[in-house]
Amino acid sequence: MEKQESILPKLQSDILFSSVKGLMKIICDFKANLHKAINRRMLSAWSPAGIQVPPGAGTRSEFSEGPPALLKAASRLYERVLQKDQARRRKKRVRLPAPVISIGNLSTGGTGKTPVTIWMCEFLVKMGLHPAVLTRGYGRRGNSSGPVPLLGDPAELSDLFGDEPVMISERLPSTPVWVGSDRAASGKAALARSAVNVFVLDDGFQHLELDRDLDIVLLDCRSPFGNGFVLPAGPLREPCSNLKRADAFVITHLDSDADAAPLKDKLEGLFPGMPVFACRHKARGISLTKGEPVFDLNALCGRRAVVFAGIAGPEGFFRDMREAGIRICESFGFPDHHRYTAGDFSRIFHAASEHGAEVIITTAKDAVRIPLRYRDSLCVAEVGIDFGPDHESFCSLMGTRLGRSTDKRKPEIGNRK
Repeated sequence: MEKQESILPKLQSDILFSSVKGLMKIICDFKANLHKAINRRMLSAWSPAGIQVPPGAGTRSEFSEGPPALLKAASRLYERVLQKDQARRRKKRVRLPAPVISIGNLSTGGTGKTPVTIWMCEFLVKMGLHPAVLTRGYGRRGNSSGPVPLLGDPAELSDLFGDEPVMISERLPSTPVWVGSDRAASGKAALARSAVNVFVLDDGFQHLELDRDLDIVLLDCRSPFGNGFVLPAGPLREPCSNLKRADAFVITHLDSDADAAPLKDKLEGLFPGMPVFACRHKARGISLTKGEPVFDLNALCGRRAVVFAGIAGPEGFFRDMREAGIRICESFGFPDHHRYTAGDFSRIFHAASEHGAEVIITTAKDAVRIPLRYRDSLCVAEVGIDFGPDHESFCSLMGTRLGRSTDKRKPEIGNRK
C-alpha cells in the first residue's frame, strides 16, 4: 500500500509533464502553421502567378486590381515620402577613394543577395584585389558597428552584427566585413585599418548616400516585380521606374538556364542597352561541423534527414535537398532571421528521433544563429552561385568597370599614399 502511495505522486508528475509537453507542441505547431498561413496569404497578394513585368517602367496596367484601396493609398503616400527622402540622401552622397560595387534588389524578401556578395568577393580576390564588405547588418540587436570579429560564438555575434554579416565573415575569413548604418564611415574606417582597395556594398541599391561605380540589381525570376506596388500594398521597396539607376541586372533563383529567357527579353525591351545576366543558387556541399571542410552533397544521397531553415522561401532549400537524393523525413520552416530557442530544437531533435533520421540539415545562414551546443549536432548546407553561360560575360563586365574606376581614382589613391 505504501509502495503504491509513493508511486502515485511520480505517476501524477509524469502525466502532468506529458500533458504540458503535449500542450507546448500544440502551441508551437499552431504558431508555425499560423506564420505559414500569413506568409502564403501575403505572398499570394504580393506575387501574382507567373512572371509579370510592367509594360513601361513604373506602370501597373498589366497587374490585377489586387490590394485594397486603403493599401493602395498608403503605397502612394509611401512613394511621395520616398521620393523626397531619396532626393535628400542624394545631396549627401559620399565618394570613397576606392571602387564600390553595390549588390541590391528592388523588393523585400530573399533574392539571394548574400550568396552573390560572397561570389563577388571571391571573384575580386581571384583578380588580386583586397575587398571589404560594407553592410547595415539587418536584424541585429542594438547599434554595434565595426568589423565582424573572427572569433566568438556565432549566435552571439549574429545578435550584435546580424546573421548575414557573420555568415559572410565565416565564409570569407580574409575579407573584412564592416557593419554600420553609415556605410561611408565604415568604408573610411576600413581603408584606415587594412589594405582594402575595393568595396562590396551589400543590399546597397537603396543606400543612396554612398556613391558606387557599379550598381547591380538582383531580380527573382519567380516574381521579379510582385504585384507592381510598393509597400505596403506590394513587396517593392521603390517603384519599378527607379531601376533606371542600375548598371546591370542579375536574374536569380532559376531552376534551369532557360527560365531566364522571358524575363531577359522583357528587361532588355524596358531598359535598352542594360546588361542582363542570370544565375542559379546551388547547394555546393555539406559541412559537418563549424570549421570543417565542405563535403560533396552526394555523400548524403539516400540518407534519412530532418531539415529546417529560417530564411526567405525555405521551400527552395528543401527542394534542393530532395533533388540531391536526400530522403527528407520532416521539414521545419521558420521566419527569416529567426532566433532559435530550446523549444525549437526540442521539436527538431524529437522529429529526428521519431523518424530515425541519420542527419539534421540546415543552411549556413541559419547555422550562425544557432548556439554552439546545438550546432555540432547539425550538417550545414553551403550554397554557391553558378552563372552558367553568362559567367564569362559577367566577369568581363566586372573587369572592365573596375579597370575604369581604378583609372579614375589614381590621383585620389596617390594622395592617400
